[in-house]
Amino acid sequence: MKEVLLKFSNQIKDASKASWDVKLPPDFKPSNIVVCGMGGSAIGGDLLADLLRDKIDIPVFTNRDYELPSFVGEKSLVFISSYSGNTEETLSAYEKARKRTQNIICITSGGKVESTNPKYMLKVPTGYQPRCALGWLFIPMTVILHRLGIINDPSSDLEESAELLYNLGKEFEFEKSSPYKLANKLKGKMSIIYSDLRFSAVARRWAGQINENAKQFAHFNVFSELNHNEIVGWGEPKIPYSLVILKDRGYNERVKLRIDITKRIISPYTEIEEVESRGEFLLARFFSLIYFGDWTAYWLATLKGIDPIPVERIEQLKKELAK
Repeated sequence: MKEVLLKFSNQIKDASKASWDVKLPPDFKPSNIVVCGMGGSAIGGDLLADLLRDKIDIPVFTNRDYELPSFVGEKSLVFISSYSGNTEETLSAYEKARKRTQNIICITSGGKVESTNPKYMLKVPTGYQPRCALGWLFIPMTVILHRLGIINDPSSDLEESAELLYNLGKEFEFEKSSPYKLANKLKGKMSIIYSDLRFSAVARRWAGQINENAKQFAHFNVFSELNHNEIVGWGEPKIPYSLVILKDRGYNERVKLRIDITKRIISPYTEIEEVESRGEFLLARFFSLIYFGDWTAYWLATLKGIDPIPVERIEQLKKELAK
């Protein structure tokens, strides 16, 4: 896991380069963009939606389901994101998508998805856990959308992200680094991750990595929705909590005010830590926080004396379903 983290900047570079060779549908403006996936293969869809929220007038939807939304049709652009190529929910949605549109691009390392011989496919390297292949599963969608004329060239954003993560890796790989110190504070506590809505995919990623890598329960929510419900529940049950607030300079000023007030209201019930994004472009700021969270989950697993890679309960569930 540590090796994967240290080489994550290479994923950004390699995935970007490989995406320029993928065969694509003819240029067209889709009515919607749908990313079908689950778990580590779906988070890229969330990141894409957050990244493009105010950049294009085409809705981006992440589909985590066996079914497919009724709005998906011949003018839709569908990404099938399954690292293994065998995710049953994604395969089910894929079969339904094939009946509605020819504009389907598969991103996979093989499996049943590859066996369908898709017309448009990027085959990514094998040997990763899906959650460890985020660069390969997310970056190609940004390059492909640019090649289809839907978004601007992301090359500068990707270059900054790769350089930033390379430098952060040299900082985060050591004990006493910021993620290591944060992991010490999260150990043995109910971990709550809060962010602005624009960074919801990043907060989701934090919770997922703590759940899977550190084998410790984590939850995420976003401002300002959490101020309309969840804020009331703080303090019950009386268990040790630890709140991490992800921050970025681009947050709405009212959201920044809400964060300050929320901290004052719930501080009697939880320890509160804050992590600030780094970087210039929005994509780099996304990745800086994701990378901090990935290292935090790694160090948390290390502090607990467990291997972050196996996910035995997920494998157990798959075996039971297979019966």
